[in-house]
Amino acid sequence: MNFSFLTDCGYLPADQLNERDWSDITLGTEDVRAITSHIFSISEDIDPVQFLSIDDRRIMLYFYCDQDTDYSWFSRRLELRDGFADKYRANCTDYGILVAKRNVHKGNAVKQFASLINVPIDRIAKFGDQGQKGGNDHELLAYPGSFSVYRADKANSNTFNSHEAFNISNAAGTLWVRERLNFVSPDNTILEASQDMPFTQFKETYQAAAFDMDGTLLSAGESRPSDDMYRMLAALLKNGIPIAIITARNAEEMDRMFLRGFKRYIDEIHKNLFFFLCNGAALLNGH
Repeated sequence: MNFSFLTDCGYLPADQLNERDWSDITLGTEDVRAITSHIFSISEDIDPVQFLSIDDRRIMLYFYCDQDTDYSWFSRRLELRDGFADKYRANCTDYGILVAKRNVHKGNAVKQFASLINVPIDRIAKFGDQGQKGGNDHELLAYPGSFSVYRADKANSNTFNSHEAFNISNAAGTLWVRERLNFVSPDNTILEASQDMPFTQFKETYQAAAFDMDGTLLSAGESRPSDDMYRMLAALLKNGIPIAIITARNAEEMDRMFLRGFKRYIDEIHKNLFFFLCNGAALLNGH
């Protein structure tokens, strides 16, 4: 599998990046000082724990918080601070607060995915669990054809929330939604929904799918996706449906938490499987 990194011209291999390209996606010493100062100006009880890095390039600064607490308010307060929003983006997960350069976010990643596969964003079914404003999937779920399996932005009519509608959440919610969606492959093979649902997000016929990892493909406490989840993803790929996994995780974590188990369900890593790592700063796929 091959690595490429986000630039203004799309994803390029590391040997084609210049210093400006790297500075657009990586955090230097001054960035870390500035981000930490902004964090401590709101709360002194939150400490930076680790960087999320790829090939020794520091891309995201992760601040751990109380698990399963909605810290989107903290992300929103950071975005309002002078000198922050013009340089950085903050999002929360169920485990803490992520800060990266301004253009590194899942909304940008799904745009890049749509361009790579030549499919309109509205025809990509998008799944996440932190869709509230300030959440790590908010930008991913901003478009029509979006599905939240836990938290969502109540002001965003583009997103169907399985947790709120039917109390079906996280990985179980992802499987439940997928069964009720219609997909069409490039050779016009139709993967029909198990039943008709009276919500606009279910009326579209999708050509691709994009998934968050934690809280969406796997639930809390799981070290890898379930067998049912792996089978669902493998079936989409075998029917020619491109898949993007858009996650804050880095390559080592994705190998341990996803790829090693998935290899039991597919003969080889499919060219239509894309991993957008560190919220889209890097792309890993089989091309």
